[in-house]
Amino acid sequence: MRKKLYLLAAIDLLFIMVTFFTCWKISLALIILSLLTGICGLSFLVLNKLFKKTNYWKNLFDFQKRFVSNEGYRDNISRNYDIINLGSNPAMFAFFYEQVRGQNWSTGSQGLSMDFEILKYFHSYLRDGGIVLIPIMPFTAISQYLKNKPEYWSDNYYMKFASILDGYQANHLNGAKNYLLMLKCPLLYNIKGIKYLFHDVERDHRLEIAEQPMQALDMEQDARLCIQSWMKEFDVTDMEAFYSDKFAEYYEEGTQILRDMINYCLERNYKPVIITIPMTSYLGEMFNEEFRQKMVKDFVSKANEKDVLFLDYWNQRVFTDSSLYFNSFYFNLRGRKLFTAQVLKELGLMS
Repeated sequence: MRKKLYLLAAIDLLFIMVTFFTCWKISLALIILSLLTGICGLSFLVLNKLFKKTNYWKNLFDFQKRFVSNEGYRDNISRNYDIINLGSNPAMFAFFYEQVRGQNWSTGSQGLSMDFEILKYFHSYLRDGGIVLIPIMPFTAISQYLKNKPEYWSDNYYMKFASILDGYQANHLNGAKNYLLMLKCPLLYNIKGIKYLFHDVERDHRLEIAEQPMQALDMEQDARLCIQSWMKEFDVTDMEAFYSDKFAEYYEEGTQILRDMINYCLERNYKPVIITIPMTSYLGEMFNEEFRQKMVKDFVSKANEKDVLFLDYWNQRVFTDSSLYFNSFYFNLRGRKLFTAQVLKELGLMS
């Protein structure tokens, strides 16, 4: 970016020198215009740099410190991990590794296809025979539907993956050039972001919450809001619609991705483990057995041709206790530690 600006400045200076000998008035006008352009350009660069220091921007990439790359790699250059997990937001708040060499490779909002891309790029940091946890959320089976919804899988969604994947993978994301430029000059694509220079958001400290701040009525409301949000996200009006023919194409696509992920792990002597993430009883009660059967159990059964281990914690009573969460779905720090310890014991990584 800077090289291009220097080149444009040099061309502009040369043009001014040429016109000076033919018409000094035009030359003077060009000098003034160049000065104004330079001031505007310099101001933009300064604002762009300041924007990258805002909490709003830092929150988008806070996950990077969990990866052996970019922002986090100099502080975390370990290899030979015993276990890693993929997955979206519930997985980010579900795993906390202690006493084992483990990493949480969830970036927050993260579809199954991006799980696979992250696995492809970072798998070499796993030891031979290392465990790959592949979390299945309530809507993982049809998450590919969201590639048609730019308001959900937005520029920010793809940009964060462009920031951690290698150049080849990043260049194969839809609109890759835009995302790579957005990482360098975010204000060029989001000029409204200037507002965060004056009224910034708070840093995201949710991973540090160790207790349940909600009361029972709050959790009931939060659970209802989760369901409403998912219905809006997938353009449905009732729970049965989630496993209708409307999503058949995306269900098949998701099945194939999960099948390919399992094979990818086995071919490299890793141990893939499919796992569901618990939730509070407030949210769990809103999914009936038919939903769980079609959207999770049948989905896993269809993709799991190699019969790898499937740990289903969805309705385990010990983990439906709301005191282990900070809302109706995400574990707090205490719950995260207890759940991870249980998973590690079941996998033989803890006694």
